[in-house]
Amino acid sequence: MDRNTFKSDEIERPIPFNTELLTSVLKNCIFEKNVIFKNVIGSTNVFLINLAQQGSPEGTVVIADEQSAGLGRLGRQWFSKEGENLLFSVLLRPGLLPNQIFVLTMIFALAGIEAVQQMTGLDAMIKWPNDIYIGEKKLGGILTEFAVQKGVVEHVVLGMGLNVNWNPSTEKKLLYPTSSIFAETHQKVSRERLLGKILKILEKFYREATEDMNPAERFYKKWNNKSAILGKSVVIETGKERVQGEAAGIGKDGALTLITADGHERRFVCGDVSVKMNCSEP
Repeated sequence: MDRNTFKSDEIERPIPFNTELLTSVLKNCIFEKNVIFKNVIGSTNVFLINLAQQGSPEGTVVIADEQSAGLGRLGRQWFSKEGENLLFSVLLRPGLLPNQIFVLTMIFALAGIEAVQQMTGLDAMIKWPNDIYIGEKKLGGILTEFAVQKGVVEHVVLGMGLNVNWNPSTEKKLLYPTSSIFAETHQKVSRERLLGKILKILEKFYREATEDMNPAERFYKKWNNKSAILGKSVVIETGKERVQGEAAGIGKDGALTLITADGHERRFVCGDVSVKMNCSEP
């Protein structure tokens, strides 16, 4: 267990986010110089996209204690308790081709689960396409947005919401099973040190990915090994159809391959996936 945890009865209210502590953890990291903190913001992704369009440098980080219009995938609202979780976005300018962008979602998720494991011992997994899970409960989510200019990616904004010191069991408005580091360990964690770990691991993975002619290659196996659905019977709902089959693999472009009951392969680039607990059900 990392020393940056403390018993739940040692505090009664959220501790204000300490940007100075974060930047000290990020010393000599590309994310050290341009840290922006907001008590309340509409969406860290939207805010940072606007900064990216104005020329903000790679490595800019936007953090919020609360989002009034937090976004998840497919435009869904991201609910988070004020001052208890991590809500942040980072700006990268990788010079990749659009079909290579999924590697950044991969390394962002891998950085998140590795940092959580280092600080808490929790073994989080990745639920396709962009969620972080503990068991069957959601711990966090990722939103990747990018802009292309002359066929090359001009900038990428990676956003993450991670449930840290919040107790989601006290909330009635949640639409799906949700957990947090606190709910799993009964210990509060330094959000600044956890975020610092995530960003330092992300920088390492980012350097490795952008130095490789095939950037997804070295992370592809690790991503699949941390998948929460591969080899299981799942159901995918795309909004147009509902398909059941075995999750056979996730491609380097992020597409999920499903083997249906009739033996056919189907590839899906988006959709809501759930593990089918009783395979005998129609």
